[in-house]
Amino acid sequence: MRAAVEALSESYRAGKTTLAPRLDKELLVAAYLAVRLPATHAANLAVGQWVEEAVAWRSGLESFQPDSLLDLGAGCGAASLALQSVWESIEVITAVEQIPAMARMGKQILPQAIWRMTRFEVVQDWPQHDVVVASYSMGEGRADSLFVEKAWAATGRLLILVEPGTMSGFAGIREAREKLIRLGASIVAPCPSSEACPMGNDDWCHFAARLNRSALHRRLKGGALGHEDEKFSYVAAWRGDLRPGLPRVLRHPLIQPGRIEAQVCEAPDRHKVVATKKNKAEFRRARKLGWGDVHAPLVDPDPELSARDDGETEA
Repeated sequence: MRAAVEALSESYRAGKTTLAPRLDKELLVAAYLAVRLPATHAANLAVGQWVEEAVAWRSGLESFQPDSLLDLGAGCGAASLALQSVWESIEVITAVEQIPAMARMGKQILPQAIWRMTRFEVVQDWPQHDVVVASYSMGEGRADSLFVEKAWAATGRLLILVEPGTMSGFAGIREAREKLIRLGASIVAPCPSSEACPMGNDDWCHFAARLNRSALHRRLKGGALGHEDEKFSYVAAWRGDLRPGLPRVLRHPLIQPGRIEAQVCEAPDRHKVVATKKNKAEFRRARKLGWGDVHAPLVDPDPELSARDDGETEA
């Protein structure tokens, strides 16, 4: 099991999102269930909660209650489980998976879903659903240059793409974002608008979700901590018009005595905002900010700080 877990970890560190020829082995699927499924679920749960908040704020709808979900590269159903807990109105789930051993386990975990065993590149058209998600699977679909176009065509309202929080993972998300904008999609999250992405070539937009480790998880990974942080990049596209969004925190805020700095994205720009104890209400609000949160401007951007640190990313 430890060897299988290490094989999975090496694959993700190398920027690969699939071990299709090897995951047919039950041992590797078991390793995936022990360490990767919890991480995938945590990432998609965080994404779903952020996207739900953004849709509520920006769409103008009183309530977004999707009925159906299409999960491309469903694995064992982690993304579907997470998003169904965000939108309990989802009743119909279609899970598309190309690895037989993953699908067999997925049918046990998510028996209410309609499972379709197929390779992405041979599917001409996917059935349209209210929500479409491709989580840690877009890499599998890149052999098909029309992957994003097909996923968007199957989207009734909302498309969510999630990839590893690495430079290569973000590069795929950024490329998909640009394609979706050309197709007429409105970017609902994490970006506050559909304007050009302000990230430079030497930086990447990613976030983190904390998950509790089981005893088995700790043993298999040789870790002492009871938790780990799963880093991911994502983009969510909306079919329809959106009002402007709020800035989003790009890194952990830097907290110093009497001063909090937060780097935020307001595409096509990014800058730092500063809150100090001079404004107690703003300072208290700033202390609650976390990486990935959206917020109204704390204070006007610090001109001196912005000029000095323009384009830089905090450690």
